[in-house]
Amino acid sequence: MNMLVVALLLWCDVICAKSPTGTFAPGLVTCPNTTSLIREGDSLSNSEKSWIDQRKQKTRGALQEYLSKVGLDDSLDLFENSSADVNIAVSMSGGGYRAMLAGAGQLAALDNRTEDANEYGLGGVLQSANYLSSLSGGSWLVGSLVMQDFPTVEEVVLEDPYDVWNLTDTRQLLETSGLWTIAFSVLFDSFTGFVKHLNNYVVSASHKVGIKYDMQRKKDAGFPITITEPWARGLSYQLLQEGEDDYGTSTTFSDLRGMKTFQNYDMPFPLFTAIGRKPNTITYHLNSTVFEFNPFEMGSFDPSVNSFIDIKYLGTNVTNGEPTNGSCVAGFDNAGYVMGTSSSLFNSFLSSLTCPTCNSLNVVLKYFVNRFLDYLSDNQLDIAQYSPNPFKGSQYAGSDSITNNDTLYLMDGGLANETLAISSLLTTHRKIDAVVAMDNGDNWPNGRPLIAAYERQFESQGKSLVVPYVPNEETFLHNNLTAKPTFFGCDASNLTDLIKDDVVPPLVIYIANRPYSFFSNTSLFKLSYTDDEKKGMVRNGFETAARLNGTIDENWPKCVGCALIKREQERQGIEPSDECEECFQEYCWDGKRYEPEGVYYPPVNFTDSGLTNDSFALVGAGEGQTYTSDTEVFGL
Repeated sequence: MNMLVVALLLWCDVICAKSPTGTFAPGLVTCPNTTSLIREGDSLSNSEKSWIDQRKQKTRGALQEYLSKVGLDDSLDLFENSSADVNIAVSMSGGGYRAMLAGAGQLAALDNRTEDANEYGLGGVLQSANYLSSLSGGSWLVGSLVMQDFPTVEEVVLEDPYDVWNLTDTRQLLETSGLWTIAFSVLFDSFTGFVKHLNNYVVSASHKVGIKYDMQRKKDAGFPITITEPWARGLSYQLLQEGEDDYGTSTTFSDLRGMKTFQNYDMPFPLFTAIGRKPNTITYHLNSTVFEFNPFEMGSFDPSVNSFIDIKYLGTNVTNGEPTNGSCVAGFDNAGYVMGTSSSLFNSFLSSLTCPTCNSLNVVLKYFVNRFLDYLSDNQLDIAQYSPNPFKGSQYAGSDSITNNDTLYLMDGGLANETLAISSLLTTHRKIDAVVAMDNGDNWPNGRPLIAAYERQFESQGKSLVVPYVPNEETFLHNNLTAKPTFFGCDASNLTDLIKDDVVPPLVIYIANRPYSFFSNTSLFKLSYTDDEKKGMVRNGFETAARLNGTIDENWPKCVGCALIKREQERQGIEPSDECEECFQEYCWDGKRYEPEGVYYPPVNFTDSGLTNDSFALVGAGEGQTYTSDTEVFGL
């Protein structure tokens, strides 16, 4: 029955794909035969449940293959129980192009289709995962791959037949060669003057191709335009194939349902996150609503919204889920727009030009740029406007600021310190057993996203969130918990106070950005990368996930296998093997905390193993520079 449900859903989406206008603008369509377009957020959708059931038929075998490959054949007894169900997820953090490129290497190390991932890396973990979550720069990585039918990172970076991920000076998102001209463009609060500095603003005036015309078409269709529309289309020119629709002009996120790899359950279930902002405010915090975008739905498990809508019908004017004029809208969920919503960084880029210690602009120009930022915020132009509000009048939502407003305001998913997309992923409804969390946030990570997620589960909005214990930021840095992979939540018996609805928090395999062959702490606001820089970032990401390709710890792939199956072993009352116990001794956080007296200044130098030390002998000489490594990975 489940197979039939999914097949019918996917068949429908193949023949009903893309925006009905064939452009960036949404258009009218016939409404589905249902009384309401929204549902209560107290469970997973039937579509997701059915799809995951089919995906598990593949991940079960993939996990057994991985365990056998890394020498854990004795653990295969676990699967003699037909009900054995290991639910694995991978989460890619935000962090601009740094997160996208470093994350690409990390993801490649998990993918058994990658050359050398099976010998040096964790090849097969991606094939064993049911979910793949991301936000901001991580959503560029995941979105780019899934919307191209999930090629390997190798294909995109090395073969690159479609010239995507070209981040060189001539192809960068924003033309920054003349910062003064950008500053002068905003002297009179000129929104249009500013976005003219985007590459591809006008590609062909005679054929009306380019960001300018995409924005105009959406505006003419009756939808508001903010900074997110040009940002989204600019990203699409870098992340999507040119194809027949000009870099995804009419391609929607829900089109993913009709793609071969998704239909065959040969990729993890992708989801992106963004956060909500209350109308007429500029504040965001740990308790802000986290919104999720997946191929079937958009919405939130947080009590403030507690509602989901079929993502295909975003843009439809509804009250409590019922279309108000008898017709529906499709095409609002443009793939680039969804990625852009999760990563609105224009404001942050402009702010980086005006900080007190920044010298790019003089005092006078800083004043006008700051005034422009205020203009954007005051007019709600600095974030994404989802109007009409899909949750207006929702009987399930707990926040009047959402249900009573005509517009839903969304922004970068990482702006509330939670740069790992795990708040929505780790809902009790998904019952995740293990999550591989790749942290490329901050120039060098400090554990803050895990800390934020841990704290959020005790807030009113974290009602369904489960996260294991993690230490404070000082412990992460002083005890080198970001310098090598660290496991959190190793023993379920120690997590009883965190259990919700009989769901134990997952075991988190935390892997932070680290320099091995390339100093990958590039700025969030670095908008261009040479080909060598791009490949250096990707290679270093692979080495980070693979523990310098097995040279630091040849047992690392085995230890990851031990962590992936720990929850299922606990459910079946099976003791871990001696070799797994050794792994847990090496990688599990021991529960100890470091409490410094006064201001803490962590060491910032790096050894060959990635660990920090207090000496002044750097392995490399500075940001973007490399040192010699004898190991080569997938041709880089």
